[in-house]
Amino acid sequence: MGEKHLTIIGHLEELRKVLLVSIIALIPTSVAGWFFKDYTLTLLLKPLKTIDPNFKLQILGPADKIFVDLKIAVFLGIILALPIIMWQLWSFILPALKQKEKHILGSVVPATVILFVSGVVFAYFTVFQIGVQFFFGYVSGAGNNVVAAYALKEYISFALTFLLPFGLVFELPIVILVLTRLGVVTPRFLAAKRKYALLIIFVIAAFLTPGPDVVSQFMMAAPMYILYEVSILLSYLVVRKQASLAELEEDVEITADSDDDTELKGGK
Repeated sequence: MGEKHLTIIGHLEELRKVLLVSIIALIPTSVAGWFFKDYTLTLLLKPLKTIDPNFKLQILGPADKIFVDLKIAVFLGIILALPIIMWQLWSFILPALKQKEKHILGSVVPATVILFVSGVVFAYFTVFQIGVQFFFGYVSGAGNNVVAAYALKEYISFALTFLLPFGLVFELPIVILVLTRLGVVTPRFLAAKRKYALLIIFVIAAFLTPGPDVVSQFMMAAPMYILYEVSILLSYLVVRKQASLAELEEDVEITADSDDDTELKGGK
């Protein structure tokens, strides 16, 4: 994309290319994910099996199992295709970068993938486990009036809805880093807006967590706020580095001008 100026049609064409490449990348990775669907299903069912080793999920429709398998395969395909998807996405978002700054894509893309996977893993071992135990215990506490009999399709949708948002939330430091690099935000601005950020974080947590319980919402909000503080630190480091580079370039220019003046005087 370089530094060329694109019309609206040009941007839409670039966006279409990004979406097309991402979808094409998902095909082979989802096929690869199909071979790990049973192992992934076992992991997703583990919190229930921990509560009750004999607990079994129900299949309510004849095609439910294959739809669940496809959903898990695509979920794994998204994770496997993340390097390609993120490279396409960041290349589209950052066309204004100077050519000498293009190298940051080489560090942004791996960091994006690592943070996304870290968010999913963190959610699985913390919020997801707590959420399953909370809802299972809530049903059990209702006495003999109700019994926990979960459908496989709904449970997997619940699980993936729990895990995927954390992958996206963990991208916050990268987003702030890039916005700082582009001069959109500053560490002083981020620090001054802490209270508003905290409010927005809890609203997002309440929206993204599938259940209404405060515990799971807090478990999502807490790491989000920590990531916000980390983002402020990263923003400060980026600004400091930019200032140092600017001073270094200024010193080089002054030195070069001084050498030119010396040569001119020597020539006279």
